[in-house]
Amino acid sequence: MNSMVIGVAILVIAALVLAKILHGLKSTATGYPYQKKKALFTPAERSFLGVLHQAVGDSVHIFGKVRVADVVEPKKGISRSDWQKAFNKISSKHFDFILCRKDDLSVECAIELDDRSHRAKNRQQRDEFLQGVCKAAGIPLVQIPAKSGYAVGEVRQLISGHIGVKEEVEDKEAELKPPKSAPNEKVCPKCGSAMVKRTAKKGKTAGKRFWACSAFPNCRYIESVKTLNTLSEKAM
Repeated sequence: MNSMVIGVAILVIAALVLAKILHGLKSTATGYPYQKKKALFTPAERSFLGVLHQAVGDSVHIFGKVRVADVVEPKKGISRSDWQKAFNKISSKHFDFILCRKDDLSVECAIELDDRSHRAKNRQQRDEFLQGVCKAAGIPLVQIPAKSGYAVGEVRQLISGHIGVKEEVEDKEAELKPPKSAPNEKVCPKCGSAMVKRTAKKGKTAGKRFWACSAFPNCRYIESVKTLNTLSEKAM
């Protein structure tokens, strides 16, 4: 008899615990089970965004994580069912970056950073689909391999042909950016500008010479001056 009472008690307790768990799950599902993401962009995307800003200057607006459905839409004149199918294919996809004209925010081009994940078959199918969508809509799609560092000049060259205000960007940079180096001068490996020698004024390296990019502060690349160069300078 006692064992039966204990068994019933255990079943009752188990039922209560299960009911509480199910109630908690139901409350979470019908409530707001959300949390803020750490950042809008990945470290690689943030790095590229900084270079992209330098590459386009103030000529266009840059938007990130833009839904494909906010940039293109199914054509008019097709059946409702075909329109919905076409919309569903783009509703959950997004572009990494979109460049828009400043005056009317019309889309100039889309940019995709292709990292290792794009080697997967399903990602390749997605890329092919986006290429077809952009081609049909008349939107240039620039696909750039993701890497640890980018040269401003390289990125500018990839997108310059798709920006309607290309000349304006180049003219403005000609005024603000130091001239490119002469053939025998040392050049910045990051942006291609001439490198100049400077002397550290403070810190542990105070008094020491170093190479600095002449495009500072737009480009902050530096490197130490080799001992051979330092000795040559003293000899002169």
